[in-house]
Amino acid sequence: MKPEIIVALDLIDEDKILRLIKLLGNKVSYYKIGYIAFYRFGWNMVDRLKDLGKKIMLDLKLDDIPNTVSYAIEAILPHKPTFVTIHSSVGKEALLKAKEATRGEIELLGITLLTSLGEDDLEALNIYGDIRGIVLKRAKLCKESGLKGVVASVNEAEIIKREIGEDFLVVTPGIRISLDKDDQKRIGTYKDAREKGVDFVVIGRPIYESDDPLGVIESLEKE
Repeated sequence: MKPEIIVALDLIDEDKILRLIKLLGNKVSYYKIGYIAFYRFGWNMVDRLKDLGKKIMLDLKLDDIPNTVSYAIEAILPHKPTFVTIHSSVGKEALLKAKEATRGEIELLGITLLTSLGEDDLEALNIYGDIRGIVLKRAKLCKESGLKGVVASVNEAEIIKREIGEDFLVVTPGIRISLDKDDQKRIGTYKDAREKGVDFVVIGRPIYESDDPLGVIESLEKE
């Protein structure tokens, strides 16, 4: 199924995480471990999912000077996540150093622009211009630095694919079953993501807050 679903484990209850993984079974191969789960459960959670045969997007959004991100990648390598995220705003030198540190054993995804940010937020940070143009420029920097792909909203996916190429992965968060307002601004549906050529979608709350998480997955398959 494309886009493939990455379930975000933004939970503080280890038992609930493990029950969810068991419930979803073979329907889901990829899980995202971000700040919430990683800071609470650490490498134990990463290794446990690996033992269950799952693929991991380790969403730590590395954001530091070149040597530091390089050493961070070296610390991550033994745990073999499939993807690790790094902010594209660290600059080309840091992106290149991080890529070199992977030794080809894991893939890096560049964070282009958080989906919680809109134009007003960027202007407050003295960042001006069309959001799609800003994201595309950062995506091109990631491509030039050897990264596998980027994390970008559904709004920017199509232009990234058109300008950079189909082989460059686009991983899209902010996917909702309903487009009711929440803490993210640049959001879309699974159907939107499919039509824009997205490779992976990251879905958290609509799945783990549902009374029927498996039913949510199955409804997306039907869609």
